[in-house]
Amino acid sequence: MTTQDVSALLDGLEPALRAAANKVLRHAYGPDGMPWGTRIHHAEDLAVQVADRLTRLTLELGLEQQAQRPLPAALRACPCCGQPVRDKPPRPRRLRTSAGDIAWRQPQAYCTRCRRAFSPPGPEPGT
Repeated sequence: MTTQDVSALLDGLEPALRAAANKVLRHAYGPDGMPWGTRIHHAEDLAVQVADRLTRLTLELGLEQQAQRPLPAALRACPCCGQPVRDKPPRPRRLRTSAGDIAWRQPQAYCTRCRRAFSPPGPEPGT
């Protein structure tokens, strides 16, 4: 995704992000929002922690949604012999990202010819 694509995506998300920010403020401070006299560093600490949590949740939900879809044909073959593979139950996995550790269930496959279990290429931090 290019910087221009991300910028357009964020522009489109602005109304949802604004609504989420309002909801956070209501939950944190009550129906009137942030009271007069609130120190900016307290508000900033909350905002940073909310952003971190949203980042991890977005990554976890995205990976879970991806894992629930069928594997593309290119990933349905053994990386060693090229033969079709059988699905195995997904395995719980923790992944370290720049936003912190996230948890997801990684799809797995098994090649009966090579007698080898493997996971399709998954997300790597920073890619």
